[in-house]
Amino acid sequence: MAQHEYEAKFLAIDVDAVRDHLRSAGAERVLDKTLFTRLIFENDAVQGEQWLRLRDEGGRTTLTLKQVTDATHINGTTEIEVEVSDLEKTAELLTALGLRQVRYQQNYREEWRLGIVTYDLDTWPDLPTFLEVESTSEDAVRKAVAELGLDYGQARFGSIDLIYKSELGRDILAEPTLLFTRQVS
Repeated sequence: MAQHEYEAKFLAIDVDAVRDHLRSAGAERVLDKTLFTRLIFENDAVQGEQWLRLRDEGGRTTLTLKQVTDATHINGTTEIEVEVSDLEKTAELLTALGLRQVRYQQNYREEWRLGIVTYDLDTWPDLPTFLEVESTSEDAVRKAVAELGLDYGQARFGSIDLIYKSELGRDILAEPTLLFTRQVS
């Protein structure tokens, strides 16, 4: 069954200040900065604001059906996710079922946890590092955001392509690859 994602993104952040706050609040860094790769698949049945994401999370691989119904609200995205053991074999299976790999993307993620809240510092090609706060409810996200001293009114929702469009005027959905041109420190 599809689960609502309760996550909010904050673009204009001081990364070091966020880390310091999380550390002093007792959060645990559960993932050091790690390169993620994702393959996005579509077909005639999986299209528009719905897609399959096959992602290598640096030692863990997931296959997720994502659907955005309202990119303006925190609960406007649902997902069904399973862990798979082999990225290449899963990609081969999806292709054999008639899905097309339409995008190959990279990003770096550093993940922190405190209670039921996950804090991801995400770095994507050509964008400054931003913060994604995710939890089990909108209230939990709002509380976590307030504790960080961030303004919930500045929160962004929906998928990464909306951030590229608003911040860079760039349509990454039309780009088959989204890669780093140099190593990110």
